[in-house]
Amino acid sequence: MAIRELNDEGRQVWGGFELAIAGSTHIGRTRRTNQDSFDRFDDLGRGEILLVVADGLGGHRGGEVASKMAVGALGKLCREGEGSPSTRLLAAIERANSEIHKLASKDRTLKGMGTTVVALLLCETGPSFVAHVGDSRLYRLRHETFEALTEDHSIVALLVRNGAITTEAAREHPQKNQILRALGVGAEVEIDVAPLDLQAGDGLLLCSDGLYGMLPDADLKALAEATPDPHAEVAWMIDAANQAGGTDNITALVARIHQPPRPATRPTAPARLAAWVRALFRIGSSQ
Repeated sequence: MAIRELNDEGRQVWGGFELAIAGSTHIGRTRRTNQDSFDRFDDLGRGEILLVVADGLGGHRGGEVASKMAVGALGKLCREGEGSPSTRLLAAIERANSEIHKLASKDRTLKGMGTTVVALLLCETGPSFVAHVGDSRLYRLRHETFEALTEDHSIVALLVRNGAITTEAAREHPQKNQILRALGVGAEVEIDVAPLDLQAGDGLLLCSDGLYGMLPDADLKALAEATPDPHAEVAWMIDAANQAGGTDNITALVARIHQPPRPATRPTAPARLAAWVRALFRIGSSQ
């Protein structure tokens, strides 16, 4: 199937906010298989929502297996784990790495498989957390600022940080697809985890490099600002990436944080009486 969508309808009350989430993945215009995976996992008891995007690598079958394993393992392990949200998220990714690595070591057809991962653990109480390995990203739109909250673990990202090449040059660099970290490639992996505060009006985008590799950040920002509806945002972004070439699998997962509407208030009895008296006075004065 070329397209897979996350079918969430409307907004839900979540903590002190209203939350709307939508996601989709597309095979793109040139690939024969889709090695991207994504999903959403709700833990009602803890008041948490886990969003995950993974981009597999390692041959025709291996990448797809690795990304699906990573997403499924994170959803299961993060809910079953003990400790603080950041501790459970970190432990879940470490365990997923171990499971992928062990399977690749046993199955010759999966040798060398691995996957990137970016995970956002939304927490009703306390800060939320983002964790990632590889070059899948988390972006945030807040007010008029659109920025990546993760740093790619890739060769070109390292060159940019060291001042060796510009951001513009990185987009066309011959090593732009070479990453420095991935789940499953080794028995251990270094994981970046950071706290994240939420504000009403925030738009959060998790995506694979098949999206931002086709569209510069300015275009992603324009699409994110064009609508408050995450379903429309996801659809427009994937369509734009395909129109720009679609040379890779494309995945976008969006969360929108909204301030809940204030309940309508009825006037108190004294206020109603005062309004009635004023109305009578106006009527009497006009006669």
